[in-house]
Amino acid sequence: MSVLVVYALVAVFAALSGLNDGGNLLAVLASSRILPVAVVIAEMGTCMAAAPFLVGTRVAHTIGAGILPLPELSLPVVTAALLATLLTLAACYVSGLPTSITFALVGAMGGVGAVMLGMDRVHWLSVGRVAGWLVLSVVLAGGAGYAVHYVAKVLLGRVSARAGRAALWTEIATSACVCIGYGANDAEKTLGLLALVTGVSNHHVTFRVAPWMVGFSTAAFLGGLLVGGWRVARTIQGHVFRIRPIHAVMNELATAAVVIAASSLGGPVSTTQALDSSLVGVGASAHARRVRWRVVRKMAGVWLMTMPLAFLVGCVTGQLFVWGGYR
Repeated sequence: MSVLVVYALVAVFAALSGLNDGGNLLAVLASSRILPVAVVIAEMGTCMAAAPFLVGTRVAHTIGAGILPLPELSLPVVTAALLATLLTLAACYVSGLPTSITFALVGAMGGVGAVMLGMDRVHWLSVGRVAGWLVLSVVLAGGAGYAVHYVAKVLLGRVSARAGRAALWTEIATSACVCIGYGANDAEKTLGLLALVTGVSNHHVTFRVAPWMVGFSTAAFLGGLLVGGWRVARTIQGHVFRIRPIHAVMNELATAAVVIAASSLGGPVSTTQALDSSLVGVGASAHARRVRWRVVRKMAGVWLMTMPLAFLVGCVTGQLFVWGGYR
C-alpha cells in the first residue's frame, strides 16, 4: 500500500475539516459583519498556521500516539481508520449540520483498532478521556457564553452608545483567539495523522510534528472551506438565533477561553461544538425565547450519534481490510 495514497487521504480529511468546521467558524466570525469575509478567511489561515508554534502540539500527540499502540500500527490500519472517518463525515455532511471531526476520528480509530489489532490493543481509557473532554467542553462553553454575555449586557448598558460600538472592534482579537484555539486543537488532528503516517512509513522511527505538516494541513483546510464551507455556514448562520455583533464577540470570547485552555492541557475538543454551545448560551442570555431549540436538538443529536456511528463504520471497514488480506 503506497504511503502517498495515505497522505492523500489525510489531505481529504483536512479538506473535509475545512468544509465542516471552516463553514461553522465562518458562520460565526463573519456574522457580525465587522470584518469582511476575505479578511476572516485570511485570519483563519494565519492563526491556524501559527497556533502549533504558540500553544504546542500536545493534542496531535494525544490523537497520533494515544488511541492506538504506535509500534503495532501499519499503513493498512491507518488507511482503514481514515476511510472509516471519511465515510462517517460524509454521512453526517448529508444532514447539512456540522458534526464533530474528533468524535468521528476517535470512534473510527477505536472500531478499526478493535477489529484489526484486537480489543485489548485499543487504549480505551484515552478514548473515554477524549469523549469526556468533548462533553465537558460543550457544558463549559455553554455556561461561559451565557456568563460573558450577561456581564457584557450589564456593563455596556452603563456606557454611551459610541463607546459600546467601539468595544465591538475587539472582535478582531476575539476572532483571532478562536482561530488560534482551532489551530491548536481541531487542526492538530490532521497534524497527528500526518506524524502517524510518517512514523509508520519510517518503521516507527519517531512521532514528530514537522513544520511542513502545518503548511500541508492549513492549505488543505482552506481548500475545503473555499469549496463547500458556505453550505454549512448558511445552515448555522442565523438558524440558532439572529446574531448581532455583541453576540458574536461574546460567543468568540467564551469559545476561545475554553478551547485554548483545553489545548494547553492536551485535551482534544471540538471548536465547532464549543462555538455552537457557546452560541446557545449567549442566545439564552440575550433572548431565550428566540433561540431555535429545534435546531439545537438536531445538532445535539448529530453530535451524539457521531462516535457510535464512526465506531461501527470502523469495525466494518477494518473487517473488510482483514478479509482482503491487509493487516
